[in-house]
Amino acid sequence: MAPRNALPHHARSASVPGIRGVATVTSALVMRAPAHVVYAFLSRLPNHGLITGRRLRLESVTADGMGARIAMRGPLGIRRTARTCVTDLHPPRGFGGTAAVGRRTEAYVQWTIERAGTGSLVTLTATIFRAGALDRLLLTLGGRRWLARSFDRALVLLAVAMESALDTGEPCARMAG
Repeated sequence: MAPRNALPHHARSASVPGIRGVATVTSALVMRAPAHVVYAFLSRLPNHGLITGRRLRLESVTADGMGARIAMRGPLGIRRTARTCVTDLHPPRGFGGTAAVGRRTEAYVQWTIERAGTGSLVTLTATIFRAGALDRLLLTLGGRRWLARSFDRALVLLAVAMESALDTGEPCARMAG
């Protein structure tokens, strides 16, 4: 279970060095698991299916395990699909990569894992550096808030998965896939 005093927070001013974005969404949560345990879980993309829900859903993972297809379901029946590709690995501090939505929208998505006492501060950031007209409109009309809430939910589900791994002693590498 996620620590009660460590609620997710947003920081729209967060940025990825070297990338100037159309929009940036960040959510962070402190969890009890150490960085290497969190990294072991997150670095296996099939595990992301355990931390998604109705809003964001892992549809598939590429054969090499370095890319995925994520379905996004928004209000009013709005649906978008992101194709992701891991491009940066920094064990056990995190990893990142690109996400493409349609032909005109691209983002850099990064998981950062920092030591926080005996646990970890896990941050999920998406910097949208190019957006097509539809996605720009959706971001303006509440898409940024929707994405931030979706990130919050993913981090809470990650904390629950980490608690389960710590309580059962189940290696994260075997949790999914």
